[in-house]
Order: sequence, then C-alpha cells, then structure tokens
Amino acid sequence: MIMTGENSMSRDAILSQYRPIRRAIQAVLAQAVHACKKPDLDRAAKHLGLVDNAQLEDDTIFDMLCDVALFEPNQRGRRVFDSFLRDRLAALDPTEQDVARRMGDAFVSIFRVAERHAQAGLWLEDLMAAGRRFWLVDEGIEASAPQGLVIGMRLFEAGPFHAGFGIIVEPREDLVAFCTRAAARGDRLPIRHSLAAALYADDIQARSLTVVEEVDIPEAVVEAPMREAGAPQDTPMARPRRGRRQPK
Repeated sequence: MIMTGENSMSRDAILSQYRPIRRAIQAVLAQAVHACKKPDLDRAAKHLGLVDNAQLEDDTIFDMLCDVALFEPNQRGRRVFDSFLRDRLAALDPTEQDVARRMGDAFVSIFRVAERHAQAGLWLEDLMAAGRRFWLVDEGIEASAPQGLVIGMRLFEAGPFHAGFGIIVEPREDLVAFCTRAAARGDRLPIRHSLAAALYADDIQARSLTVVEEVDIPEAVVEAPMREAGAPQDTPMARPRRGRRQPK
C-alpha cells in the first residue's frame, strides 16, 4: 500500500505544490508530441482501431492517439517519450525537467475512487494490484468523481502525492472484470496491445456508437441483429460512457 504521512499539510500547501506540476505536465506534453513521427502515430492509430481521419477531429481521441504514441513501446520495445527525454530534456526549465523525468515512470491501471483525502485529492484503489492505494491530487477529478467510480488512467509519482495525465476513461464492466481477474491470477491480460490502448479503444468504440445513436435510425434496423442473436424483446441497449479530459 502506498501511503505517506502528509496529513499535517494544509490544503493550500498541497495545491501550491500541485498547480505548478499541472502546468509543467501540459508544457512537457506540448513539447513531447513533436517527437512523434508518422510511423509512431500510425502504430498508435492501429492499436486504437481508428478507421478514418474524421475521428481525429475529436480532440479527446486525438489526445488518446498522442498518449499511446508517446508512452507505449513499439515493436522493438522503445518509447518515443524516452527519446524525447534523451534528446530534448535540456530545452525545458528545471521544474519541467523534473516533472518530465517523473512522467517517464508513469503507469496505466484501473482504479476505484475509494474515498476523499483528508486535505486534498482522492484515494484511489488499484484494482489491478490488490491492497495498493494511491493519493491522487487533481482538482478536476476531485470535484467531479463520486466515491466508487471506476476509472482507467495514467499516474505518476509527483512527490508526496501522485498526479495523472492523458485521458481518463470509465471502462465497461466486462473489460474491468477480464483484466482484474487475469491480474489476480498473474496471467497475461486479455488484450491485444497495451492496457492504455485497450481502455482508449473501448472508449472510442463507445463514442462511435454514440454517434450512431444520435442519427435517427429506425428501431427495427437496430433491433434486427439483437433478435438474430436471440436477445429477449425487452433487452435494453447499453449507452456508452465518455472519457474525461484532464484539466488544462
């Protein structure tokens, strides 16, 4: 369990540490994305199952693409972000350099919002590693995430607390179940690429279904494949969840 003794810190003191880190995260990502080349973006698009350029007009999907291109290894096990740290770190100011190095150790997992932290932020329970909890400081998530919410996101140790970046998604229950059961058994996750790509691709598919739902398609067209699959007449159509953008 990851816990620290910062209960003596005031909320103002915690946020005074967090806010420069948030600004540095955005500055680092703005610079790092320029290190991505076309093959990196093409690889990320394939892992996310993107089928046309129109999808990239959605800023959230574009941010998912950049996140996977930067932080997930290619077929040779190399990450674009590591190349950025090696070649371009010196161009950043000292605070940004420190945050960039820490971002290099970021990881993706599936978390449950366990409870509010006494001063600021939230305690997240890592569903992929039983008994592991993280203190997340993020004003946006703190304001909007209810206790018990299950989210997929990328975290890194930012000092006394953890911070996140990228896109926060609310994964489907079946994807959560498959991944957490495999992790508990020590088995390989039932995904084709990375956990980040699986979570994002699931959310992108849900967004595509939302677009279809917003078109006035006759109910008979929607219900036909369900009836062929033997679904009962009163089977509800599940509505997809949307990703949450990290605050700028």
